[in-house]
Amino acid sequence: MNSTRQEDPHGLIRDQGMITRCALEVIDAIRVQRGRPLQSRDRMALKLLTPRNAALMMKENRRHLACRQVSFEILTDDVGLGAYRLLPVGVHVLNPERGWWNDDYGVRRFLWNLYLGEDPIEGMQRILERLFKVSPQGLRTLSGNLDMHQAEQDIEATVRPDLNLYIRRHKGSVETSLRRLNQAQALHRIKDLGIDTHGQGRMALVFGSNRRYAVSFAVERA
Repeated sequence: MNSTRQEDPHGLIRDQGMITRCALEVIDAIRVQRGRPLQSRDRMALKLLTPRNAALMMKENRRHLACRQVSFEILTDDVGLGAYRLLPVGVHVLNPERGWWNDDYGVRRFLWNLYLGEDPIEGMQRILERLFKVSPQGLRTLSGNLDMHQAEQDIEATVRPDLNLYIRRHKGSVETSLRRLNQAQALHRIKDLGIDTHGQGRMALVFGSNRRYAVSFAVERA
């Protein structure tokens, strides 16, 4: 982690350590204020902030932390199987020595950070490529329809007197098939992975360069 503080003339801080500390302060301050923690997916999203997908600005001794996110659902339709909606129920990280670390997911939509200046649709394509480990050409086959709703949600909060939080969240959906997810080697049964979802999830999407991250989900008829 780079501990050197990097600023531009406009007060924008690009230091990973400061961005991480601000994100953790947001998580802790909201837990204290509300008496309960943020939803797990929101905690996970904040922990994954980097100089590429977040802006931290210092102005008059007040820090302003901002990011953009895309919240989306996955709909599947297979001949003979019908149409289903994949509803996230857990996030999981594999520790090679201890097995899967599990956490509740919160509201039943996928959530991901966009890069600064990134178009939401391009961001969704990048996210899907990482989730399913397929090329852009294969992605067009995988996602028969990539639909980005026009709806945006702006979240603004004064977390502490010295820290403001700004989030712009876009909503979208992806249409594909269970067969295509399986062909991309992204789809796994919970019991095969050894993940415990307390009966909530049936399947999981496994992703990451080392296949250590997973999102479990329930399958609901659309």
